[in-house]
Amino acid sequence: MYNIAMNRRSLIFRFLLVVALSAEVVSLQHLLSENLGSNYSKLTTTKWRVRLDVGLQPGTWMPKRYPGWAESGARLVVDAEIEFTDDLLSQNLKGESLVGPRDETGIVKVNHLAGTGYSEGGDDKAYNPSTFVSEKGTQTVKFTDGGWCIQRPQMNVKNAEGASVQPEGILSFWLDCESGATRRDVELLPNTRIFFTTGVWDDPAGLLVLEDEYKVALEDLRLIEERTRAARSEANEKNWFEQLRDARGMFVDADEYDKLKFRKEKLERRSPPKSSARAKNGVKIAPNGSLVIKGRNPKMPHFLPTTEYLILGTFTSKSLS
Repeated sequence: MYNIAMNRRSLIFRFLLVVALSAEVVSLQHLLSENLGSNYSKLTTTKWRVRLDVGLQPGTWMPKRYPGWAESGARLVVDAEIEFTDDLLSQNLKGESLVGPRDETGIVKVNHLAGTGYSEGGDDKAYNPSTFVSEKGTQTVKFTDGGWCIQRPQMNVKNAEGASVQPEGILSFWLDCESGATRRDVELLPNTRIFFTTGVWDDPAGLLVLEDEYKVALEDLRLIEERTRAARSEANEKNWFEQLRDARGMFVDADEYDKLKFRKEKLERRSPPKSSARAKNGVKIAPNGSLVIKGRNPKMPHFLPTTEYLILGTFTSKSLS
């Protein structure tokens, strides 16, 4: 009886120890939102399908670093389903300065949306792969999890089309293409880290205010244009005093018109394009973004950094949640 009691006490002690250790591990798992505080983004936990369009782009040095790359004009197009999680990048994982500070970088889960997901060393049958069609038939591409961060621009930036914009945030993230991929002379080497950059508007309430301000500016511009047309059409029917009064009014309207036009253009730079992808919670991502990879400039002196970023192509986004 004594041995049985001791065994029961031992089992209870072990159980309590496991519970305590589990609680301690959970407490050590930090969330991105805890680090960001009031800067927490509503992009978190949203799910998207990104379509990578890899191939020759204006201004890229890819053919110079990799002679013959995509010179045929071929494109490699492949989708990946991703989720911007609230999990903070682990302490034992290296951050990427191109994306943002490590303590502000969350984890992007890739192709985990259809099932239990894939993890390194896990069951490949649970993995929902990306595919594309090449001259060899359907090819499978394996992407692995990456990191994401939003940085807030203080001035205008260039979007994927080269236009000047000022979105609420610059969304940057990376995925690792573990398998590599090849379509004709467009090649992604295995274990290539691909960096994605685009504009994001993650304050839905602020977007509504922005839209209202834009509508008011458009209406005020329309009223001034109508007054100007009416004054010009009636000019011949008025005496010199009335014409002088109208001229003064038109001068004031012209000054106001310039201010409103400047206001309208500023609001347009801050607003998402009409074709932006929209999540159910109102967050919007720009219709196009840029893809780059790390390269190496062999002409740089050995005592200077040789890493450079090469334009790989573009990508589009579609909301899945």
